Amino acid sequence: MLIKDTIFYRPEWKWHNFLKYLINNLYECNCSEKIIPSEYSYKNSIYGSKKSKKNVNLSTWGVTHKKRIQFARAVCINSPNYSVLNFLVIPNTIYNVPFFGVDFVSLPNSHLLVLDFQPSLKIEKQYSNKLLEQLLKLKTRCHSSLPLAETMSSDVARFFSPGLIWSKLPKEESSDILIANQLYNSFTEYFSLYLKILFESQKASLDLQKELINGQNNYLKYRREKDPARPMLSSLFGKEFTESLIKEVLFAT
Repeated sequence: MLIKDTIFYRPEWKWHNFLKYLINNLYECNCSEKIIPSEYSYKNSIYGSKKSKKNVNLSTWGVTHKKRIQFARAVCINSPNYSVLNFLVIPNTIYNVPFFGVDFVSLPNSHLLVLDFQPSLKIEKQYSNKLLEQLLKLKTRCHSSLPLAETMSSDVARFFSPGLIWSKLPKEESSDILIANQLYNSFTEYFSLYLKILFESQKASLDLQKELINGQNNYLKYRREKDPARPMLSSLFGKEFTESLIKEVLFAT
C-alpha cells in the first residue's frame, strides 16, 4: 500500500503535514523511493485488553539518493492512544554531515518532541561554527514558545547536538496550537537547512570517511540495542515484529 493512500496522508493523523513536507522535499532533491518489505511498509494490528481492543496502523517509507543519502526513512504509527512520526536521514559517509532525526510522539497524556542534527562524530569534528550558530539561533526561536524538557542522561545526550529541540507538552488545545505553528515552522527551517548543508558538502578525506562509517555504525548499534521506542512498539505489535523492524529496517547497517 502506498503511504499516500493511508491515514498518514490525511488530516486525521496528527503529523500528516510534517510527513508530506519531508516526502515532497526529498523527491524535489531527486531521491528515489526505496522498496520496503511488505510486512513493514504497512501493518494493521490490534492491541489492548480483551475488553478494550484498539486498532493500530503502521507504515514505513524510505528513499535513497545516488550520491548524498544512504537511507532516509519514516515510520508512522496511528492509534487511539499513540501517534508517532519517527524520521531519520543517514547521509552517505563520503560527506561529513550529521544525521537528521525527528521523533514526534503523542502518548496518551503528552507529546514528546525531538528534532535535531544528530552527530555521528564529536561536535568539533562535524559542525562548523557557522552551522552551530545557525542551529542555536533556530533552537532559541523555537524554545521561546516551546518549553524545554528535562535534561537527558549523558548516555543519551551524546547522540544529540547543541541545537537539539527537545520538548514535552501536555495533551491539550494549547499544545496543538504550538505544534501546528511554532514546531512546524522550526521543523521546516531545520530540514531546509539540513538539505542545504547535505547537498553543498564536499567529499571528506578517506581517513575521515572511515571515522564517519564507524561513527554511524556506533549510533545505529546503540539504537538497535537500546531504542527507547521498543516497549511501546512491543505493546502495539508484539516483541517478534518489533525486534525485526528495529534490526532489519529502522537501524540496519
